[in-house]
Amino acid sequence: MGVFTYRARDLRGELIDGTVNAESIMEASRFLRAEGKYVLDITPGVVRSMESQVEQIRTIEAARRVTRPDVIEFCHQISVMLDAGVPLGDALEAFNSVGHNTHFRRISRAIQDEVHSGATLSSAMARWPRVFPPITVTLVKASEASGTMALMLGRVAHYMHKELKTARQIKSALAYPCVMIVLALTITLFLVTIVLPRFASIYSKRAALLPAPTKIMLALSAFLQENWIALAMGVVAAGVILAVFLRTRWGRLTVDWTKLHLPVIGSMYRQLFLTRSSRTMATLIVSGVDLLESVNITRGITNNAYYQSLWKQVAFDLEQGRSLSHAFSQSTLISPNVVRMIAAGEQTGRLGPVMEQIGQNSEEELDEAITRTTQYLEPAMIAIMGAVVGFVAIAMLLPIMTISRAIS
Repeated sequence: MGVFTYRARDLRGELIDGTVNAESIMEASRFLRAEGKYVLDITPGVVRSMESQVEQIRTIEAARRVTRPDVIEFCHQISVMLDAGVPLGDALEAFNSVGHNTHFRRISRAIQDEVHSGATLSSAMARWPRVFPPITVTLVKASEASGTMALMLGRVAHYMHKELKTARQIKSALAYPCVMIVLALTITLFLVTIVLPRFASIYSKRAALLPAPTKIMLALSAFLQENWIALAMGVVAAGVILAVFLRTRWGRLTVDWTKLHLPVIGSMYRQLFLTRSSRTMATLIVSGVDLLESVNITRGITNNAYYQSLWKQVAFDLEQGRSLSHAFSQSTLISPNVVRMIAAGEQTGRLGPVMEQIGQNSEEELDEAITRTTQYLEPAMIAIMGAVVGFVAIAMLLPIMTISRAIS
């Protein structure tokens, strides 16, 4: 189905410009005549004036700045209004009449214009993939066919809220060690390059009395001061090479493998991918989306090459007539207990509820994994930071004790 731009006159003879979705120009003309419009011109695609093209560019730029909470609020409020019996067009107009995020307001107004022009809500949302993920568009499209849009938008809002909560939990768990590492490196660099050189002139006349830690730190300090330009250039070059490598297929495979096999953190990432996958599958299947399409959408939202490969194999097995649990049973990424639950769901025809149960269980295990990871990382990072800074401090203080003892 395509979009056609038309110019017509209504029953009062006034000029009307708009768009209509249809399979062909002939079908679009029939739709317009059925609405009592006299068609003057109809063109494939969306034709806009220079002024509207500028507005379109601004809207595209605004789409890059829309946040996930904005989308959740949109889905939730439209769901509530539809459930109360408000027509979709009026619900969109009511939503846009209230003050919202400026960037998202541009998107919601564009959706409102598309819907008023005859487009479906799913097709209007599909034009903004940066704002609405594929699962959202698919669920809304399924609800349009079944007449359950209010229920489905509420389900979409609930799904995205859980995804947002999970993402924040992961970021919170990883933020602490990252901050501690940066802090330890900054303090160490400050001590070695700023503080320690002030002691160097005092220690230089008594080099024979200096302990080994102090000699090591003085040598390191001198090396950094003499070669800081070359070292800075080396760090920049290494960063560029690393960034280029991470964009390659092997770079992504390396990062994804590391995420799954790192001590402590690896189990957290495995639970994250299982939770996200099962939650997405459950939402799609319960909503009546085709199983193969559900698998392909789940593969798209899985941000790990190894899990994407697993879902690709699952899709291939389904196309070959095999069961969903067949590919899972061949993979080490899915535990045997989960495979057995999926197989039982397939046999009893309750795959959707079973996937919901798996998602709920894995979500609880993910919360435990995040808590456990934080409990392990916090003392480990404090110990590492204390050891590094303590070594530098001891290297600075030991000569004072040694020289004092020698003088006495």
